[in-house]
Amino acid sequence: MRTQIFVLLTSLLLIPQSSQQSPELKEASVLSLSVVKLFKEGKFDEAIPLAKRALEIRERLLPPGDPEVLTALGNLGNLYNAKGDYKAAKKIFERLLALQEQQLGPADVKLASTLDRLAVIHYREGSVSKAGDMYQRALNLRENAFGSDHLEVANSLFALGHFYRLSGKYDLALNAYRRSLPIYGRRGAKDPGFERARAGMACVAYETKNNAIFKEIDAIKEQFAPEMDLPIPLDILNGRALDLPRPEYPRDARQLGLSGMVVILVEIDEKGKVLSAKDICQGLPFLTEASINAALRARFSPTLLSGQPIKVTGVIQYNFIKRF
Repeated sequence: MRTQIFVLLTSLLLIPQSSQQSPELKEASVLSLSVVKLFKEGKFDEAIPLAKRALEIRERLLPPGDPEVLTALGNLGNLYNAKGDYKAAKKIFERLLALQEQQLGPADVKLASTLDRLAVIHYREGSVSKAGDMYQRALNLRENAFGSDHLEVANSLFALGHFYRLSGKYDLALNAYRRSLPIYGRRGAKDPGFERARAGMACVAYETKNNAIFKEIDAIKEQFAPEMDLPIPLDILNGRALDLPRPEYPRDARQLGLSGMVVILVEIDEKGKVLSAKDICQGLPFLTEASINAALRARFSPTLLSGQPIKVTGVIQYNFIKRF
């Protein structure tokens, strides 16, 4: 599994605007169209050679900072990233960032998405400080360009909050989520970002065992969506299980020294059997899969309402401690 560091970016690759072009540059544009199509279809291995060819043509015929060169670099980096070849993606995005800084200047907001991508890769590599610096720089660029109340600023705050939470910096995470929520809320509670940020705050509450955060979440919900039913499962079910198997500590997680809490949302049927389990807080790789497998094997006594067994939902928390 892959580390799920959140970053709100478009999944579509970019197609440059073509005007009067040489035959080779026209070929590069046609190749780019094919790359976008293959990317959408998830055919990354087929798309990469085409993206490389388009980049080679443009780098040979156009100035280094030409928008079509930058687009081609971004396309190739996105393909490597989607495929999971993060080492190759990092090299491409570092080249792209250097060219963007030369062409656009270090304060241009167009650098922000490249910084976001590099932040994710640095986090995967364990360079937490570099990742944080890049997320923060991307946020600063967006705030300077759009003001503090813009959707892109909210998205950047959410990504930063998610990064801080996975890094165990809960106070910083909570502050970032808090700042993002009103921006999303003013767009309407049906905005998916609003629920993501609420869920992020809830995960901080679970992971820090701070129930006061749930009251804060309820107050925010009443401010922006008093009429909507937006429940957050508060019941922690660990102590109510008849049988709560311990998840295996995966070998890959042990080798990476991964530790932390995984929060699994479960649905339990009338007989106490777990029907479904999912990670609601985007836990660390390998640990999430092990936790879901363990949760699906858990058993509970039936929950009764007016004497009748009913389906219920709640969360199971698994806390992994480093093992070497």
